[in-house]
Amino acid sequence: MYNRERHHQDKRSRRLTRLLPGVIVLGLLFLSACSSLPNSANQTTGTSVSTPTVDASLKNQGNTKLQTFQQWITLMKQSGGDTTTYDQQFSASKQALDSAKSASAYQTALNTLNGQIASIQLNALKTESKNLQQNLAKQVSDWGNGHSYHDTYDNTNYPLGFEYGSNGIGGWIQDDLDSAKNIADYQQAIENEQMYLYNFQEMKKASADKAPYDQVHQSDMDMLKHYNKMNSKVVVVSLSEEAMRLYDHGKLVKAFLVTTGRPNKPTPPGTWWVEGKKAPTVFKSGVKPGNPDYYPDTPINFAMQYHSEGYFIHDSWWRVNYGPGTNFPHADDSGDSFSSQGSHGCVNLSKENASQVYDFVQLYTGVFIY
Repeated sequence: MYNRERHHQDKRSRRLTRLLPGVIVLGLLFLSACSSLPNSANQTTGTSVSTPTVDASLKNQGNTKLQTFQQWITLMKQSGGDTTTYDQQFSASKQALDSAKSASAYQTALNTLNGQIASIQLNALKTESKNLQQNLAKQVSDWGNGHSYHDTYDNTNYPLGFEYGSNGIGGWIQDDLDSAKNIADYQQAIENEQMYLYNFQEMKKASADKAPYDQVHQSDMDMLKHYNKMNSKVVVVSLSEEAMRLYDHGKLVKAFLVTTGRPNKPTPPGTWWVEGKKAPTVFKSGVKPGNPDYYPDTPINFAMQYHSEGYFIHDSWWRVNYGPGTNFPHADDSGDSFSSQGSHGCVNLSKENASQVYDFVQLYTGVFIY
């Protein structure tokens, strides 16, 4: 009995031993299948999210550069320039950016666009500055043809506004454009041209103003506001009136008659400032007798430089007469031959008046000449 029981137990043990490996394998397969379900789900989810081939910030750069390019094209068109080539470049660059499928392709198209913008900038500024130059020259010519000063002294008609012509600011503009080399040079030239154009418009307004020279003029107030000088001291010189008015915080303080530059040596209109002042000093012509620009060494009581190369507001004690017509050939009551013409570009006053201006101004006080 004992042996038979033992025998059956041994048979069951051997049967179980044979079954266990299969059960274990099945269990492992089941566990493996169960554990792989979440991983499979994660893999499916991961591949369903698409990653942009071109970064959004890179696309923003492209859109901004396209807008910049279009603005330069518009500016050039407004100045009368030919933009055919740049219009074609704009279309090509926009298409290249829109069709780029990778960041590297987009960056390549963006680099091309940057080069096109750099190319149009200088040409657009050249075109704008040339357009402004021609605009001012035409306005000055048209104005001079319709407004002139008949000088009974030499029986000659002189066009008004000559200070803005080729002997004056027109020549300065040409010098600026001839020497301009880069974007900064042309930007400065354009800024100057816009100033001259604005001042010329104010000169025309002042010439039609019937207010006496020693009263506030609307053109003066317009300029003070335009140049943001309502809260400071300013010296205003009106070329059409041969007059000077001193303003302090928008209030008229004093007014004087002056003598400005003759037609071939005009006083430069513009927005300047006092660069230095001396009392007394000596002016020297720097040329020999016989030269049209020669004058003997001249003591000056009150001198205020408003522009480099010798442009001053100063007393001219040798003169007697000031005001309209004294910048043209005339017979001065002094009888002095040096007083029979306008200045060499300076703004002349009597000694007494120059003294008051000298006390009024400081370094960097604005000087508006129009």
